[in-house]
Amino acid sequence: MSAKDFVFSWGMVFAYVLLNAYGALVIKYKINQLGAVSFESMEQSLQYFLRLFTSPLILTGLLAIFVSAIAWMAALSRLDLSSAYPVAVGLNFVLVISVAFLSFREPVSALKLVAISLILFGVFLLYRDW
Repeated sequence: MSAKDFVFSWGMVFAYVLLNAYGALVIKYKINQLGAVSFESMEQSLQYFLRLFTSPLILTGLLAIFVSAIAWMAALSRLDLSSAYPVAVGLNFVLVISVAFLSFREPVSALKLVAISLILFGVFLLYRDW
């Protein structure tokens, strides 16, 4: 693989991670504003989702997730799934958990930190040239 192909391919993986994380985080942000969906009546549920899907922020999140899928397909057209996927998942874990902790004050336990460390260590081992 040429240097140009390498940069493009892994750039698409990183674009996928960033766009996917952005989509998840802005959707969570808006849901936090609206509160939990009520399933007591169909009308309440429909009103909730109508408010959700007419939010410009939600639309940017959904667009980001859609574009992330395109970036992912571009990456997979040049990389092995067994190489790209572990990196994408590991980076996504770290990014989403970090931003959720900082922005939404979601708890990060010691066990969660150990799990993230193990995932990242596993990705490191995957690329280690023995």
